[in-house]
Amino acid sequence: MKTLSTVFVVLFAVCITACDKPAAPKSFCSDPCLKDTLKFTGAHPGKPYVYISAKSCTPDTILWSHADLVSNRKMGLSGLLGQPVSINKQFVRCDFYDTSYAWVQLNDCSTFRGYLLKLPFNKKNSISKYSSALTNFDPKYKVEEGLICYADYTFIYVEDKATGKIEKTLLADKQLDIDYNNVHATFDSVNVTRNRIFVNLLQGKEIKTIEKQIKL
Repeated sequence: MKTLSTVFVVLFAVCITACDKPAAPKSFCSDPCLKDTLKFTGAHPGKPYVYISAKSCTPDTILWSHADLVSNRKMGLSGLLGQPVSINKQFVRCDFYDTSYAWVQLNDCSTFRGYLLKLPFNKKNSISKYSSALTNFDPKYKVEEGLICYADYTFIYVEDKATGKIEKTLLADKQLDIDYNNVHATFDSVNVTRNRIFVNLLQGKEIKTIEKQIKL
C-alpha cells in the first residue's frame, strides 16, 4: 500500500511539472527554418530581382535591384518589418512591375501574421510596408489576383498593385482592439474582388458581416 502511494505521488509530481512547462510554440509552416537565400526574378528585359538571405534559420537581409542599376538596395528584414519573423518559401510571393517596383507578400511562420512590402527600385522613392496584411496564403482569406488587402484598427483596404488605386470600408465606428499576431480572433474570413469587399468580423461570440461594392 505504501508503495502504491509513493507511485501516485511521483506520477502527480510529473503531471504538475508537465502542466507547468510552457507548450512549444506552434508553427504554421512545415519547416520554419530558412536555410537558403530566396531568389525571385522578373520576366522584364531589365532583369529585376529580389533576394532574401538567411542566417541561423531566419531571414536576415532583403535586397533588390535590376540590370540597369549600378548598385542594389538592401535592408535588414526584421528592421524593415518592425519585428523578427520566420518564413518558409511556400508563404512568400514576389510580383514585379517592370523595373519600377516589386511587391513582396509573406506570412510569419510563428503567428501567420501577414506582411506586404512595395519595394521601388529607384532610391528616390520610399518603401511602402504593411504589417496587417490579409493574404491568400491564409485559407480563410481570398484576395483576387492583382490586388492586396490590409487593415488598420478602423478600416479594411484593398489596393490594385499595378495602379495604386485604393478602396476601403469601415470596420467599426470606433477603433477595434485587434492583435495582428492573432488575426483570426478578429477577421474570421475575408473575400475581396475588384467589385466587392466581404468580411466576417468576430465580435465576441458574434459574427458581424461587412459588405461593400467597390470598383477597382
